[in-house]
Amino acid sequence: MASLILVQAYWIKNAVIVKRKQLDQLITRSMIDITHEIEKLEIAKISSHLVDPLSADTGFIMPPSIQETIGDNTLKKNNDFGNLSTADTNIKEMDIEGDRKKEAQQWLNNRRVFVDRIIGTMFYVSPEIENRISVSELENIIRKVLNESDIDIPFEYAVMRWNNDTAYRSAAYDPFAEAEYYRVQLFPNDVYANSNYLKLYFPSKEDFLFRSLSYLAVSSLLLTLAILLSFALTVFIMFRQKRLSEIRSDFISNMTHELKTPISTISLASQMLGDKSIPAEIKNIGQIAKIISEECRRLGNQVEKVLQTAVFDKGKLKLRLGEVNMHEIITSAVDNFSIQVKSRNGKITSSLQAENFILQADQVHITNVMSNLLDNAIKYCNRSPDINVETFNKMEFLLISVSDNGIGINRNDQKRIFEKFYRVPTGNIHTVKGFGLGLSYVKMIVEEHHGYVEVESELYEGSTFKIFLPLNDTISHAKN
Repeated sequence: MASLILVQAYWIKNAVIVKRKQLDQLITRSMIDITHEIEKLEIAKISSHLVDPLSADTGFIMPPSIQETIGDNTLKKNNDFGNLSTADTNIKEMDIEGDRKKEAQQWLNNRRVFVDRIIGTMFYVSPEIENRISVSELENIIRKVLNESDIDIPFEYAVMRWNNDTAYRSAAYDPFAEAEYYRVQLFPNDVYANSNYLKLYFPSKEDFLFRSLSYLAVSSLLLTLAILLSFALTVFIMFRQKRLSEIRSDFISNMTHELKTPISTISLASQMLGDKSIPAEIKNIGQIAKIISEECRRLGNQVEKVLQTAVFDKGKLKLRLGEVNMHEIITSAVDNFSIQVKSRNGKITSSLQAENFILQADQVHITNVMSNLLDNAIKYCNRSPDINVETFNKMEFLLISVSDNGIGINRNDQKRIFEKFYRVPTGNIHTVKGFGLGLSYVKMIVEEHHGYVEVESELYEGSTFKIFLPLNDTISHAKN
């Protein structure tokens, strides 16, 4: 998984590098296209001036050689380029309507003269950049070229003279911005050119790069998360299967011990009854019969627990609801287990404080719930048992609390004690009998009655199980 994530990160990084190079090349090519567009605009302005000298002001001075070629007597020859009289000055003195149109037509009819003038103009020393292109024209050309190149990024620009003076600049242009600058010479084809440069940078270039690759990063991230979740789910299922396998193995081991004991006892009692060498009056047939009966009942109870769990799994359990007096059930259960508690020099008490204790419940299953809780309180106690059963009314519930002074349950096992077949690990020691179905059965029955179970326990300090059963307000509640 780590290798896969590293490979994806490596390819995304490479994609960013390649995209940045492509964008740099595209911007560089666009910068060259900008210079071409500026030159084309200037040529168009010169051509317009040559066709109609008064129609445009290009900022160029007509060279004397072109004056002689045209043969215009109204233009004065002057070899001092710094003090030349422009053609426009003398042409404006001509007749505006007649002579101007006639002169323009003569230039058009003589293509050689027209081309010579353009070439001559290009050889002449260029004027200042402000006279060749305006700010609005420059910005329009930059936007046009960038849009044609699909570079939709905000930009800032500046036009620098040969001595690094700024001729033009955008409103937010920052010469110290932490950005990559792109630089290109303007009018590179001038023979005697003053070096003017266009500087361009994009403040949000990196954001544009990441936005353009966002689909790749997002899809890669989603794929990685999907693989991670799948991997985590696989590991979770593996551990869960391992845990279920351990629980199943423990269940089989416990079931073997639980079933083996009554079977062995019944087998031994049967052998005694069938042993003809023992006189009948010594066999104590009544006692042997009682042992066989108790062991058969015990064996039947264990099988019944497994069958009840299977019924729960198939969802076929149907409760036979009726009016149940919980205090009577608790009192009966406490009396039944008092003999076992006293045999271990312990005590079992009840404090039935609830005023409303009549429920709509299945009497058989609710009785089994109480029996399971009391049985666990006795079994999981390594000293003289001290068990207390209490009842309270809490909002719309009847709260039944069973407390003991047993071995307790650690926090990790508290989350799992209600799972089927789960028993708190005790190694390969089977001093406590059972299948691990008692608390699972308790939880299922209580939930079938729309209640819930809570447990509070400290290791070696004892446990308290609390059962919350909903009260039925339509039933008239008896008083204790």
